[in-house]
Amino acid sequence: MVSLARWQTAQQYERGYWESVATRIASGAASQLDWYRWRADQLVARLRQLGLTSLTDGEARVVEIGCGPIGVVGFFPAAERTAVDPLEDFYGADDTLTALRSPRVRYLPGMGEQLPCESASCDLAIMENCIDHVHDVRAVMREIARVLDDGATLYLTVNCRTRWGFLMHRLHSRARVDRGHPYTFTPQRIERLVRETGFQVLAVDVGSFADERRKDLASTDRRAQIKGVLGISEFVVSVVARRNARSSAGQAA
Repeated sequence: MVSLARWQTAQQYERGYWESVATRIASGAASQLDWYRWRADQLVARLRQLGLTSLTDGEARVVEIGCGPIGVVGFFPAAERTAVDPLEDFYGADDTLTALRSPRVRYLPGMGEQLPCESASCDLAIMENCIDHVHDVRAVMREIARVLDDGATLYLTVNCRTRWGFLMHRLHSRARVDRGHPYTFTPQRIERLVRETGFQVLAVDVGSFADERRKDLASTDRRAQIKGVLGISEFVVSVVARRNARSSAGQAA
C-alpha cells in the first residue's frame, strides 16, 4: 500500500490529464474517445473465445472500477452497468465528457478500496489499466471479490514491465518522476496478485516488450524515447479470472 499523499498526487495527475483531453475534444482537436468502444468490442470477443458467452448476451450485471469519464462499460452489452471512479464528481461536472456517456450507465463516485456496490451483486468486473493507480492494490482486489457473485468473472488489464523495468519504475515513482502511477507490475506479479486474492486465472495475454520498446525508440516524443533507452517500456497484460466460491463463513476461498 502506498501512502495516501502519494495516491492523491496520482489522482491530481489523472485529473490534469482528463482536463487536457476535455479541452482538446471541445476544440475539435481530439477524437471523442472511440478507444472505449474498441476496447469493449475486444472484451466481448475475448470472453466469447473463452466460452463465457453468457456475459455477452446483454443480460449480465457489470461493474467497472476506475472507469474514467466514460469507461469500457459504456459500450459493453449488459442489463445493469455501473461505473465507479474516485474522480466522478469532476468528470460528472464536465459537459464535454458527460456528453459522450451512455444514459444507461450508472456513474458513481468511489474508491476501489470501498466500492458502492452490494456484495455478490455483479457477474463481471472490468478493471482497465487502473490497478496501478490505486491506493491499496490488495484492498481493491478484495473489494472486487466481494461484489462479484460466486463463479463471476474479472477482466483486468494493466501496463506491465520487465523485471528491470519494474525496478527502474519503482525508483521513478518514489521520486515522483512518474506521478500518475504509484504501482508497477511484471506479468508474474499481476497474475500472482489475482490468484492470491480469491480468483482462479482462466487466461493471461501478454503483450510484446520488444515491440513496445521499438515504438518508443522510434517515437518523436522525448519521454517515450527515454523509456525505450532505459528499457522501461510498458506492454499490456490482460487477465481473465473466475471468482472462487465463498467459504461457509462468506470469505473468498
